[in-house]
Amino acid sequence: MQALRRSVVLVLLVVASVLAPSGSARAQDQSAAPKPLNLTAGLVLTPEFCATIDKKHSEKFEVGKAACAQLEPVLSKIFTKLTRVDDASKAADAQVVLQPRISEVGGTEKAFAFSTRELVILMEWTVRDREGKVLMLDTVQGTGKRHMGNMYTYKSNLKHIVEDATQDMAEQSAQKIAAAPALVKLSSAPVQ
Repeated sequence: MQALRRSVVLVLLVVASVLAPSGSARAQDQSAAPKPLNLTAGLVLTPEFCATIDKKHSEKFEVGKAACAQLEPVLSKIFTKLTRVDDASKAADAQVVLQPRISEVGGTEKAFAFSTRELVILMEWTVRDREGKVLMLDTVQGTGKRHMGNMYTYKSNLKHIVEDATQDMAEQSAQKIAAAPALVKLSSAPVQ
């Protein structure tokens, strides 16, 4: 009888760990907010970038649309002023110009509705000063995890996993950009 109880408890623990929400782990992993830079920035989000759709087999990941919605609010917290532009030439008054490029999107495929899948987005960042000199060239990874979903919840879960991955990518980008040595140095330089 005692062995049966242990088996039932073990099964319940396994089921509970599988069904536990994955979002809480991300909140604990996030480090302190990055220190703001004393700089004005232009964020270049072209219509082509915002319309980026990555197709894997029969799935479509609207990563451009989600990235355009997430990047501006997150990055505005690390600059004195952030202006969104659709062309780099329109950011002439900014001290730095931020140009993102989605370099890769990868997702795991699962067969069952409650299988947890993962989506990874790699974003390449080029940050230039007014003269066009590259201050930072780096790649950031954003990750999202969700259940695959059944035929009723699949589309919603697909949308949410893209949003989760782009939100993580935006937060990782803010931390990496705020910590870039060339930007920190430029930020602390006296205004001319």
